[in-house]
Amino acid sequence: MAGFKRAELAAFFREVYRPKNILVSAAGHLDHKAASELVHRHFGSLATGGAGKNGGPPRAASRIVTRSKKELEQVHLCLAAPAFSQTHPDRYSMYIMNTVLGGSMSSRLFQNVREKRGLVYSISSGVTSYSDAGVLTVYAGTSLDSVDQVVRLTIEEFRRMKGDLLPAEELRRAKDHLKGSLMLSLENTGSRMSHLARQEINFERRFSLDEILGGIEAVTADDVRRIADKIFSGGLGVSILGNLGRYRPRATQLRI
Repeated sequence: MAGFKRAELAAFFREVYRPKNILVSAAGHLDHKAASELVHRHFGSLATGGAGKNGGPPRAASRIVTRSKKELEQVHLCLAAPAFSQTHPDRYSMYIMNTVLGGSMSSRLFQNVREKRGLVYSISSGVTSYSDAGVLTVYAGTSLDSVDQVVRLTIEEFRRMKGDLLPAEELRRAKDHLKGSLMLSLENTGSRMSHLARQEINFERRFSLDEILGGIEAVTADDVRRIADKIFSGGLGVSILGNLGRYRPRATQLRI
């Protein structure tokens, strides 16, 4: 950081913040003409052009990273696997699988690791998707004595997602949760604005709510098992932060 220069930051802004790289999204009680005039007033002086640079999706690698911080009371654990992009045809199946795995308080990880065994302070899974790649992560806050068991139980749930068909009731519950969360989020103006922007950036069109809900409803138990087999087909990445002492995870623990 000592060698970082202001001129480099200014050059980055001049290169990247160009009209072709900017999308303005607005939602709420607004007048289109007034909003358009406001955008032109503040962005009209930007230099023309600007093509986004994309070197292709990143290449995932299975790695173990540990950071020992003695002042932390908990051990923070994150397991990660490559997932799908925002435009992938199986994105709805991925969201359903994540909901079942750890995306809600009724999920398998929450119920089996936290509620049933009391091994974690918190545990959840989430999907982060971009235009060309994505990642599925499982986060857990636990004690040093429980780390190995939490990793083992989490990987067992990965294997279950690959090997067993979802029961109809569990699939129905995941769909209802996902649809309900979506509809609630769209009641927030900021969320609706971001939702519109992502659709325009990734698809260059707007999806109706019915179209999205239809995509969720179309997911089958076979779809979930199929994409789980894709996502959990390779090695995992793991990051552990906490008062670890001499503890270090073993690569053999991460085999699915």
